[in-house]
Amino acid sequence: MMIQGKVGGSAAKRKRFLVLLCALGFFLGICIALMRTGDPLRGVGSAEIRVTGTGNRASGKDESKDRQQLLETIRGLERDVRALKKDLAAEKRKGVTSSTSSTSSSSSASWDRHSVWEPSAERDKEDAEFAKFLRGVAIDNEVLVAVSNANYAQKGGMLDVWMDGVKRSGVRNAMVVALDEETKRNVEERGMKAFLFEMEVPDSQKNNGGNHATSSMKFAILKRFMKLGYSVLLSDVDIVTLRNPFDDLVRDSDVECMSDGYDDQTAYGWDDVFDDAAMGWSRYAHTIRIFVFNSGLFYMRPTEATMALLDKVIMKVETTGGWDQALFNECIFFPNSPINSDPGVTRRAMDRHTYMNSKTLFKFVRHNQYLLEQVKPAMIHVNYHPNKFERMEAIVEYFVKGDKKRLMAFPDGSE
Repeated sequence: MMIQGKVGGSAAKRKRFLVLLCALGFFLGICIALMRTGDPLRGVGSAEIRVTGTGNRASGKDESKDRQQLLETIRGLERDVRALKKDLAAEKRKGVTSSTSSTSSSSSASWDRHSVWEPSAERDKEDAEFAKFLRGVAIDNEVLVAVSNANYAQKGGMLDVWMDGVKRSGVRNAMVVALDEETKRNVEERGMKAFLFEMEVPDSQKNNGGNHATSSMKFAILKRFMKLGYSVLLSDVDIVTLRNPFDDLVRDSDVECMSDGYDDQTAYGWDDVFDDAAMGWSRYAHTIRIFVFNSGLFYMRPTEATMALLDKVIMKVETTGGWDQALFNECIFFPNSPINSDPGVTRRAMDRHTYMNSKTLFKFVRHNQYLLEQVKPAMIHVNYHPNKFERMEAIVEYFVKGDKKRLMAFPDGSE
């Protein structure tokens, strides 16, 4: 039962897709009945239905033939569904659906808010200079991005260590978003591409300190990448890259983030039981907990859900004065409720040993010889410790230059 021929128009294709899914579900039901009983389709409705269509029960040979035909039909339907889904995704990426009626566009958006769109000539018109720059940097529409100002861009400083790691790891699709001319000039002198973003720190963030104030701007920056159809692996400058981080991305979610957790429970979630003794019989209440996603290392794909997330985070950053990482996580994890509207992004916690935080390294991994030998981090984020530059240098000395004692010069935490 292969369905042949092309159906024009996105609306018609979506209708065909739904019909194919219904047909596939029906035939799967038949297949299950065939596998579980010797009598095909027994019990559908009040009458006994026979595959042969005659008044006699099909022979074992006929039943086997019927099963084979049904399986072939199901496989054909599955191929049709996969092909049609691929066509619809391709149309959406090329912006075909955006040129249809507003009703059709709304229907498409609700049908799949997580489809990734790609760069196009039409999108480039919205931000022509930046679009041209990105076409010269990105590989497979992906780019590694650091945001920096002159505080980190001094020669021999943290940004230099960041750039050295990126180059050493063979990452060719990397760039720096420079917040001032000095940073842009220093980055380009080091042989890396930079694009100048002239932005002001939101008034609500000006009293949050230099690091956090600068960090709060990254979400508005990311929105320009997303609009043009580029996926971004965003990296703070206090990160050492040891091998190409794009090799280990899963790319199955809108947002893929490094965790601040230090073991499987804290990084990936656990059932935490709250005890209220005054409640007696019902004193124990189960809660779901997870350590936050780090807003200094995450991969983000251009989807409608991602844009909704960015819009909400930007609004909160610009109006509440809260810490950008806390606001980022609230917008990702808090559900729809009478007091919250959920952007509805799909999310993944990155592998905690591949994209590693500094607590994991300095408190646990460095004291475990087996882990030290087995773990091969792609990136290490010195987010838990204030002496960032010194620890970044030690990470390079140990993992790159082979100084096996270099990591042991520091306390587990901060002094």
